[in-house]
Amino acid sequence: MGEAGFQEGSKGPVIVEASTPPICSSCGRIVPPGEKAVKFYCPNCGAVLIWRCRKCRELVIPYKCPNCGFEGP
Repeated sequence: MGEAGFQEGSKGPVIVEASTPPICSSCGRIVPPGEKAVKFYCPNCGAVLIWRCRKCRELVIPYKCPNCGFEGP
């Protein structure tokens, strides 16, 4: 690879890996970059990463762990 992630002889950047945007575990909407969201592992089983958007946190909308069924505020 050459400078700035461009492969030599190519006309554009090389995409190494696509990423999936985080989704709020309460409302199901995409959590945009820069939003004051939180992420944490389920406090009960620790197996699932839970995302909470700013709005659901402020309105204390409950979330449910899809692995163990734990419900939190």
